[in-house]
This record gives sequence, structure tokens and C-alpha cells, in this order.
Amino acid sequence: MHTIDHPAEPFPNFYNDLNASLHYAWLMLGRATKDRKAPFRTPVMATQSDSGPQARVLVLRAVDPELRQLVFHTDLRSGKVTELGHDPRVAVTFYDAHRKVQLRISGHASLHTDDALAQQRWRDASPAGLRCFSGALPAAVCATPTDNDAQASSSEEIAEGRSNFVVLVVEIAQIEWLYLHSRGQRRALYRWADAQWGMDWINP
Repeated sequence: MHTIDHPAEPFPNFYNDLNASLHYAWLMLGRATKDRKAPFRTPVMATQSDSGPQARVLVLRAVDPELRQLVFHTDLRSGKVTELGHDPRVAVTFYDAHRKVQLRISGHASLHTDDALAQQRWRDASPAGLRCFSGALPAAVCATPTDNDAQASSSEEIAEGRSNFVVLVVEIAQIEWLYLHSRGQRRALYRWADAQWGMDWINP
């Protein structure tokens, strides 16, 4: 039987380069803050509660490679805010199936409510993205289904949610990089120490 030979999957430029792999990771993170369809836009963040680990999907709002920061928005009344008040350590996982890249990021979170950063992020956010902060208490038991986005429509109603608006900033301490390839995976560990990234290949 005749078979068709397919060309071997090419290796990307970053395949055997630790610096290039880290650079590509930052590019993917930056792209996700602008492209709503980018897989990295909605990572999973894990925190620690009294009853054990908790994980949820958040929207990545901004990235700062120089400060090693990821920026998210959340509700002051949410469980994660309480959890981070007790233990600021977080883990954030990103995965892009098309580009076959996974990032596992760990660091410490800080919460911003009334400072300049929170004020600026509130001013820059779209009204559609701020409606939920005027809604009912997150995760509270309710007699009928509710839609927080539908509860605030006017600018006055949206403004009422300002006191519930929190900017959650993750300062990255470690990045674990995994690239999947048909002819061999690449896995690397980046750890921030002494004002620079320590870089090592690790076994996939």
C-alpha cells in the first residue's frame, strides 16, 4: 500500500535556548492581554483555603516583564481575597494547545483597593467589565438563578461597585516552562534570585 510521507515537525527557534524560551513565554503572556481569544488570557489560579486548595479561572488583564507581574481584577467579597489575606502564595497555570506551551507560575499576590493602581485600572476598564462588581455577594446561596452583569446598567449603578473592585497583582518568583513536540519535549525552570533569572533545563 502506498503511503504519503509527511515532513517532520520543525523545531522552533526557542527549542534549545533557555533565554529564547523565556522571551517567548513573555510574548505569549503579553499577547493574551490584547487578544480575547488567546488561550493564555484565561489561566487557572490556585490559592489555599482553610478547607484545602482552591482553583478558578481568571482573566489576565496586564503583564509587566520588568516587574515580573501579572495583573487580574477580582471582587473584594470573593473567597480568593480572604484566602490571599491569610496566605498570599499563589500558583497560576497557563496552557496553549495550539502552540503546545504550558506555563506553571508561582509567586505572591498583593491586593490593591484604594491606591493609584486600583484607581487607574478602574478608570481604564470597560463598563461591561465592571458591572459584576455591583452585583450580589459572590457565591452566596440564592433562591433563583441570578446574573450579576444584568444588575448594573447605568453609570451610577456601575460606580456603586467601585468599593468592591480589587486589583490582584502576582509578583512572579518562579516559572516552569513546558513545550510539547512530536520529536521531544522541552522543560525548563526559571527562578528569580539576586535580581536575575536563574535558568535550568529539567527533565520533561
